[in-house]
Amino acid sequence: MNTFNTKNRVCKDKRRKIKFNPFKFTKMLCLTLVLLAAMSLFFRSTASGYTGAEYREVVVHNGDTLWEISKQYCVNENIQKVVYEIKRINNMKHSDIYPGQKIKIPLNF
Repeated sequence: MNTFNTKNRVCKDKRRKIKFNPFKFTKMLCLTLVLLAAMSLFFRSTASGYTGAEYREVVVHNGDTLWEISKQYCVNENIQKVVYEIKRINNMKHSDIYPGQKIKIPLNF
């Protein structure tokens, strides 16, 4: 029985103690999160087949309104949604447009 205890002690002594290093742990955790985020963005963009938005650039003439331009270029769409999308694409806060101004009109909805 004495030899059994001796073997146990030898085995326990040979075990390596793992020291917890919070700096290394935090560094590895951050690196892992960044890699996961990058991979998810890559796979989401390639899996959806999205190639980018298609726009038509239109020059505003005297008397044009966003409503009329929307009706002219997006015939079978909800005009209110088209006007909203035009404003969003062109970073417009208001519906004011001016002659000579170039605005982007979405081709796909």
